[in-house]
Amino acid sequence: MAGDSDAGGVNGWRHFRLAERAAGFGYWRTTFADGKMFWSEGLYRIMGIEPGSVEPGMMWLCAHMDPGDIPRVLEKISTAVQTHEPFYIRTRTNDPHAAVQFVDTYGEVEIDDGNVIAVAAVCKDVTAQVSAEREKDVVQQRYSIMTDESSDIIVLHENGEAVWASNALWRLLGRTPDEMRGEKYLALVHPDDLEEARKIIGQPPPGKTWTATYRVRHAEGHYVWFEVSTRGVYDESTGAFRREISVGRDITERKRQELAMRAARERAEAANRAKSQFLANMSHELRTPLNAIIGFADIMRHRMLGDPKDGRYDEYVQMIHDSAQLLLAHISGILEMANIEGGKLTLDPEPLALEQVLEESLRPMRERAQRNGIALSHDCTANLSLTADRRAVTQILFHLLSNALKFTPAGGHVRLTAGRMGAATVLCVSDDGFGIPASDIPRLGRPFEQVLADPMVARGTAGTGLGLALVRSLVERHGGRLKIESTLGEGTRVFVEFPDMAENNAA
Repeated sequence: MAGDSDAGGVNGWRHFRLAERAAGFGYWRTTFADGKMFWSEGLYRIMGIEPGSVEPGMMWLCAHMDPGDIPRVLEKISTAVQTHEPFYIRTRTNDPHAAVQFVDTYGEVEIDDGNVIAVAAVCKDVTAQVSAEREKDVVQQRYSIMTDESSDIIVLHENGEAVWASNALWRLLGRTPDEMRGEKYLALVHPDDLEEARKIIGQPPPGKTWTATYRVRHAEGHYVWFEVSTRGVYDESTGAFRREISVGRDITERKRQELAMRAARERAEAANRAKSQFLANMSHELRTPLNAIIGFADIMRHRMLGDPKDGRYDEYVQMIHDSAQLLLAHISGILEMANIEGGKLTLDPEPLALEQVLEESLRPMRERAQRNGIALSHDCTANLSLTADRRAVTQILFHLLSNALKFTPAGGHVRLTAGRMGAATVLCVSDDGFGIPASDIPRLGRPFEQVLADPMVARGTAGTGLGLALVRSLVERHGGRLKIESTLGEGTRVFVEFPDMAENNAA
């Protein structure tokens, strides 16, 4: 039996040494009665020395330990002796070239009759583990930096709820992860974009990305445009859905540029349509007086009425003259606008007696007003003067009065007034004609633009579309401004303001 026990003991030690070698651990034991210390073969290997080459002792261990760890080791052992509780400590070697750099020690005290008789501890080489933990920490730190500093909002969803979000959520929206959950999040989406936002709610199939573009309300109340992409995360072995990750990118500036480009394109298309309409109108406006000139000239040239003293010839001469004047006005308007847009228009400001200028502008309009059954009147503050280009002021009044007479029915009234308003001289042409829709007023004054409130009005009133554009340009060249007020069915008032220092701007 003794032999069997000895064989068992030998085998036990052999098995223990194999376990030490395989698991990379060793142990030590110190007895208080004789102060002796025992090291296992595994502990020698951890220390990097041959078994038996060094007399076991705490002094040797401390000499090869990082100095900063020594006080903690002694404190841990002392506390264990006092409390009879197990202890744990991780220590470092002071040799940077040693194979084993970190050791975890798990120790306990041995007690006999209530007294501590020894301290024993198991030591394990954890160098590889610490290195892996450090690499993991570095990776985690890099990942943390990436997510924290990323300009995109990264949100992790589990079971349909946001459980984590990057710092960009606060930076870009002033929101917390709790506010990104379920219906709370949809309440932040712009009402017009809810359908778009719902496109990416759910579980994207493996390998698929769902993308949507919509607006989210910032904590301060304004909306921010986001392009949000969502992907699902699936278990590689089972294929089961685990979670989803969404990434939101602020595209407000890009959206602003897209909208600006779209608006510019729409304006360009509108300008092209307006110019096409202008060419069509211009063809009609030029052809009409030319046909009259040619037609009446042929009648007179061929003496179709017989007697040269027939009074109708005088009427035809007047019609030829009027048509030629109208044709000249159209051509002059085109050339004038070309000069303005080309920056070639020059003004020659001079002191003007407005009463006289108004009378000169009204004189050629009175016959037209009378012929159409429209009352034409004016009112000017006494001794009112204005420093401006005479020809430009005359053109402004001509176009304003022509428009007013054109769109005022028989029995209506057109009125021209001039006076002071603050630090400006103001000319106003008002009528009680058809009026203009409020939505169309902003378009007036653009080259080639026309607004006709009623399709029935369009017949016989089409023009070149340059009148108000010329007025606006001439007024602005004087440093003034054009203002239009109108009510459908009640009439229109057009104000032209010339500031007192207009002569400086005109120069």
